[in-house]
Amino acid sequence: MTRRVLLGTAAAVAGGAALVGGAHLTGRLDDVADAVGIQPKPEPDPRDNRLVGRAAASAATVLATLEATAARHPTMPLAPLISLAREQVAAVGGRPTVGTPVVAESPDEAVMALEALFRAASSDRATDCGRAASPDLARVLASMSAGLAQGVVAVRGLR
Repeated sequence: MTRRVLLGTAAAVAGGAALVGGAHLTGRLDDVADAVGIQPKPEPDPRDNRLVGRAAASAATVLATLEATAARHPTMPLAPLISLAREQVAAVGGRPTVGTPVVAESPDEAVMALEALFRAASSDRATDCGRAASPDLARVLASMSAGLAQGVVAVRGLR
């Protein structure tokens, strides 16, 4: 192999690596791959990953609070809300929270706390829905927000 071939090959490899690295850093890797005929597999937007993380943490908190409230106030009919919260945790890949939330001793105070929790979580998911880059994620977050809003109505019915 001649020196010219070696240097030319090295320059081509370095240029290709710089192109791929630059495309990855600027979020254009899929566009570059598509331009050269490679079918890219889209990567999730990092902001969407953060939104999923927030939704998962929130859903896990709602679930833990509902379970703690049901344990403290066993006469409250919270099973449908617990089921909803479990579905939402599963939808966003959440994990149960560590620790037990503080639950009010009075059933009325517990209902007010649950109502506030559901209202805040619903509002947060609605806001996140508007920030989502992925239409699929936006639909999941909108659905979660709607379910939590219905949770507010259901919790009000416990008074």
